[in-house]
Amino acid sequence: MGESFVSAEAARRLSCDAGVVEVVEDEHGTPLSVGRKRRTIAGALKRALHKRDRICTYPGCTHRIFLEGHHIKHWADGGETSLKNTALLCSLHHRHVHEYGYTIELGEDQRPKFRDPYGRPVAAVPSPTGVADLGWPAIRAVNESLAIDADTIACEWDGRPVDYGTIVGHLVTVGGLR
Repeated sequence: MGESFVSAEAARRLSCDAGVVEVVEDEHGTPLSVGRKRRTIAGALKRALHKRDRICTYPGCTHRIFLEGHHIKHWADGGETSLKNTALLCSLHHRHVHEYGYTIELGEDQRPKFRDPYGRPVAAVPSPTGVADLGWPAIRAVNESLAIDADTIACEWDGRPVDYGTIVGHLVTVGGLR
């Protein structure tokens, strides 16, 4: 059986919001002890976290799906699993924090503040402008103003074979090549 390895930072990222079962093996890979499963961010806390943050907390990110709970002070470093010590991150920004050297700290407003690998604050980005409502009512309103009906795309071809020589000749004449 082959061995698989992940970096320490990848393991920390993957364990941020996952069930963890500790397995102790001997030098041959035989399990000696299998610990109990423990959840790092449990159901009620996770629901509260989603209700509070709603989107990825990285500045300017608007991802609302594939969000992962992240301990601001990692639980492996003694950080508690509490609403105050957690933030929602999308998969991309969670990887930035664990594998690319970005850090998170709580600001005076108790909201996450991010720093890049050089320690510079990641600037807050203005909220995106509202997107126009382009649902079916808006599409139908535009279509009605264009007077589109069943006859709009009706073909005028009578079924006779097309004389491509005449068409090309017309195009050449109209195009000014004669």
